[in-house]
Amino acid sequence: MSNFLKYEYYTVGKSPFVYVGYQCNNRCIFCFEADWRFPKKSTNQVKKEIGIIRENFDFINFMGQEPTLRKDIIELVAYAQKLGFKEIGITTNGRMFAYPGFTKDILKNGLTQIVLTIVGHTPSVHDGHTLTKGSFDQALAGVKNILSLKKPELSFIINIMVTRRNYRDLPKTIDFYADLGIKEINIGHVMPLNKKIIHSKEIVVPMSKVVPYLIDRQEKYDHRIKFLFVEYPACVFPREYRDKAFPCLEENPQKSRIKICQECPYQDRCAGVSQAYLNLYGQGEFKL
Repeated sequence: MSNFLKYEYYTVGKSPFVYVGYQCNNRCIFCFEADWRFPKKSTNQVKKEIGIIRENFDFINFMGQEPTLRKDIIELVAYAQKLGFKEIGITTNGRMFAYPGFTKDILKNGLTQIVLTIVGHTPSVHDGHTLTKGSFDQALAGVKNILSLKKPELSFIINIMVTRRNYRDLPKTIDFYADLGIKEINIGHVMPLNKKIIHSKEIVVPMSKVVPYLIDRQEKYDHRIKFLFVEYPACVFPREYRDKAFPCLEENPQKSRIKICQECPYQDRCAGVSQAYLNLYGQGEFKL
């Protein structure tokens, strides 16, 4: 099987994710969906998928390219609320949230979680990754609008994607968003999951180089910020920090189990490591 996950591998109803976006206003160099073929779905088609997901889950997340670019996204969120989902989330680059009217409308129609992806705390770093001038300024305006308009119960997560180009800035980046009032931060490790970066050590950084920065910020903000270290398996951390790992969001055919997985106590919550990553850096940094 190819190293690249394809949209068609996902079966509706097998996960709480509904893929609704088929275009994006950023051109992120690391986008793992860059090689996916997203079909254009009508409002009714998406509603049918939402109904199927509801049969198996009480949580749903709207994702795929940039879902907020759909003109019917607020209607779809409202429909999920009508079906009784306990949690309704969206994964976004945040740029549409720069518009206060949009932010107010989507928040009042049932949204309970926003996961907003950023790549830095300055225009040069962020826009250098998105290849879109002004994307940082809009995303930051979106962050501020959400913070000012959200109800306390809304889960607002900043999702920081880590590359070789920005990992040394992680302390400053985390501090920047913490100072804005963010209480939940995901750190997502960029994997070589599109054809442009499959062999790129200039973009994909070894996890072991990032881990010291994660531990440092975890210790600084202990009990003040909820962290998830996404795609980092437990075996790349020192023993005392392994419970902080969040190695996978869902099972997928692109992951591989390595030799030490057979004896790992975390194997029930970890599907292994990206095979494309292993092809790039090998298994040496993973230890029991």
